[in-house]
Amino acid sequence: MIKKIVIPTDGYGLEDHVIRYVARAFPSAEFYLMSVINTCERGVQLTTLLYKEMKESAEKAIERGKKLLEEEGAKNVKTRILEGLPSKKIVDYAWRRDADMIAMRVYSRKTTASAQRIGSTVKNVLKKSHIPVLTIASECNKLPIKRVLFATDGTHKSERAKNFAILFSSYYKAEMEVIHVMENESKENHGKNIMENVKWKAAFMDVNVTTYLEKGDVVEKILEHAENNDVLIMGLGREFLFWHYLGHVTQAICTHSPIPIIFVRHMKKRWEKRMRRK
Repeated sequence: MIKKIVIPTDGYGLEDHVIRYVARAFPSAEFYLMSVINTCERGVQLTTLLYKEMKESAEKAIERGKKLLEEEGAKNVKTRILEGLPSKKIVDYAWRRDADMIAMRVYSRKTTASAQRIGSTVKNVLKKSHIPVLTIASECNKLPIKRVLFATDGTHKSERAKNFAILFSSYYKAEMEVIHVMENESKENHGKNIMENVKWKAAFMDVNVTTYLEKGDVVEKILEHAENNDVLIMGLGREFLFWHYLGHVTQAICTHSPIPIIFVRHMKKRWEKRMRRK
């Protein structure tokens, strides 16, 4: 299912656990290791000397990443250095390569009160990418993947994520846990309908589903269930006018999750048609 993975790297060693994780979790995939020379950073005059240093850093990042992948047994590794705005180049490159996933690291905020800063590049990739994005905040060795947690709010924006979660669970022969956190008890019937729909769809793929209707803080409940699973799948899709944005729940879970998260963006019809033509 996951045949092509794009991995952005900056060479500081912070992506090491991401690189090792995807190599172990998806050993048969093709890996596209890339580094972007940021020529669009505000307030930075790109002199010849600075450009040379940035290019050398990108080359070292690629070399380091490739070495790690090969140490994990990866044989099909392709590399590329690009120039421009990192988030845009990452999304465009993944699209052109017909990738199934983009894998990125985020800073863990477990020791701080703030959960609002996940890094501008990661944030913008999540806003723009219609290709699923896997993020990892801290090192995780829960492999192979046997338990998948799907967190849903039951809205239309989570429909694509639901389908992805079911297919993912079926392909990797994993059990699927579904959680929906209710705002109040009056929403219980709505929550039950959401769960029944997931179980009904999953039955066609022979996926064993356990459902949980919870009351309380959304972030706390999802993170609580994440402890007992191997990977978390969530939907994205909120918009304001023409701009996508990330809510506080997404950002808090992204920076605090003990397991990898796969974010799947809801697509409008025009994007669905483009994806079918790929």
